[in-house]
Amino acid sequence: MHVWPVLAFAALLAGCGGKSAADYHNEARSALDGGDTARALRVVEEGLGADAVKKDPAAAWRLEQIRLEALAKGGKGTDVKRELERLAGAYPAQVNASLYRSLADKAKTAGDTAGAIDVLTAGDKRFPAEHASFVEAIDALKSSGSLDPAQVQKLKALGYL
Repeated sequence: MHVWPVLAFAALLAGCGGKSAADYHNEARSALDGGDTARALRVVEEGLGADAVKKDPAAAWRLEQIRLEALAKGGKGTDVKRELERLAGAYPAQVNASLYRSLADKAKTAGDTAGAIDVLTAGDKRFPAEHASFVEAIDALKSSGSLDPAQVQKLKALGYL
């Protein structure tokens, strides 16, 4: 029988370690690109806990980006805001004004206008030099006609209306 060589080879592969940082990234990106935000988030969580990723800050950031995008595309703008605040300390160069605006746009596209407002107003506070671009993005939300009365009140209270 030729089963033993196959089993020995499988055992050898299993003993070589788990997934690489690139494996986690590719799997999470594939899930996200396929519209499976829940799976993408699970893979990101698993990857961020793996030694291969913990040793590679650039790989960790790539997974964090997928997490942010998955949350935004999943209509979880409030979670995006929270994650951006957490990541701003560890990745100050990467967490920039354009990232806030991009994620807010994805949240709005997913139907989470309130979450998009949260992300945009948080970005405006973090990047006062970019105030005009955040006001422009908020104006685009206003002109879309998709704001409910509570969202209009929130924008008024924050001084955007």
